[in-house]
Amino acid sequence: MSRFLAILLWTAVFLLILLAIDQLLVRVPASMPAHVAVTDFYRDLRRRAFDLAKGEKPAPAKPPAVPAAKGPPQSIEAVIVQRQAKPAVVNKPPAPAPAREAVKGPSPKEPAPRYVYADNQGELHFAETLAEVPEEYRGKAKRLGE
Repeated sequence: MSRFLAILLWTAVFLLILLAIDQLLVRVPASMPAHVAVTDFYRDLRRRAFDLAKGEKPAPAKPPAVPAAKGPPQSIEAVIVQRQAKPAVVNKPPAPAPAREAVKGPSPKEPAPRYVYADNQGELHFAETLAEVPEEYRGKAKRLGE
């Protein structure tokens, strides 16, 4: 019996906490931007839930007016309205660059050959050029990709 009463007590405490949060979000005026956003969201959610409980079809939320200020929009709905109001900007592909004379050395598209070699202890080493490989290992150096 005491276990059942404990469950009832904690359920009542939980419901009272939910009721307090509900009243806080509905009645306390919001001053901070995050508090305003949470309060607006909760009030809209609550209105829709009560409409569904009454059996009414919930009315769609009307989008907020586009802010007149040049600053950043205050909500995601305002961003959507702004994007719908402005025509879409089509980016044209850049014009191809004029052809240049051939330059000596590897092109940026073709990476320079790299080399790998093993020293006397059997450890592998990598080098960007054959000149970086010590003379004693140049005969054993292999070009990567071969």
